[in-house]
Amino acid sequence: MLPYINIFGRQIATYGFIIVLGIIIGTMIAVFYFSKFNKVKRDDVFYSILYGIIGIVVGAKLLYILTNIPLLVQSENILDTLLQMLSGGFVFYGGLIGGILGIFIYAKQFKIEFKSLLLTIVPVIPLVHAIGRIGCLCAGCCYGMEYHGFGAITFHNSLIAPNEIPLFPTQILESICNLLIFVILTITYKKYIGTYKTVGLYCMLYSIIRFILEFFRGDLIRGIYLGISTSQWISIALLILGFVIFIKGEKNNENGVRNKSVRNR
Repeated sequence: MLPYINIFGRQIATYGFIIVLGIIIGTMIAVFYFSKFNKVKRDDVFYSILYGIIGIVVGAKLLYILTNIPLLVQSENILDTLLQMLSGGFVFYGGLIGGILGIFIYAKQFKIEFKSLLLTIVPVIPLVHAIGRIGCLCAGCCYGMEYHGFGAITFHNSLIAPNEIPLFPTQILESICNLLIFVILTITYKKYIGTYKTVGLYCMLYSIIRFILEFFRGDLIRGIYLGISTSQWISIALLILGFVIFIKGEKNNENGVRNKSVRNR
């Protein structure tokens, strides 16, 4: 679609540029808006996100390699294939897990409450993801299956997606869905302050969206087990986890309200 852009006379990969832009926007919103609800220092939010970014890169790359182990084993030159995998290809769920782990490491290292950091950063994850999917669209990755209906996208010079074939607009649809999740989390955020319910809500909403969209993806080299992809298996686990977190968060919130009521008598 638009794999490269020129900035000050230099050719830059659009995918990377848009992802960096998304991270900057998400970081600013987390630092200057959501941090005030959790009484966490802005500096800690910023630096924990840097740790999270390292975790995102490592986790997303690691899961990409793991889901492509069959391709690696069948390769005639395993080393060359591994190097190609290292140079390109990421899986969002791996990045999500790695990012949260990075934030956890920061919290432990500097003795900061992990919960406060997590609740400050989670609401902006879908926003960053929404922007990042536009980068995917430009690069041609995460493309959809062949599709000739409304909104079909045809690539002409992509190095990743098949060219001259109408494809389902998975990147655009997922970007819109993530943006809606961000709006929902922002609207309900104050209601769930002090609990993990925002985390649970995000896990449930995104897992459902991702599970459905996987059926429309065209890049099937992501691991297929029992008829569904690796990301769909993770979506199922994430949905269950999100539901448990949300219900548990609701109970904690109710207990907190009761305790507060008792103290006020």
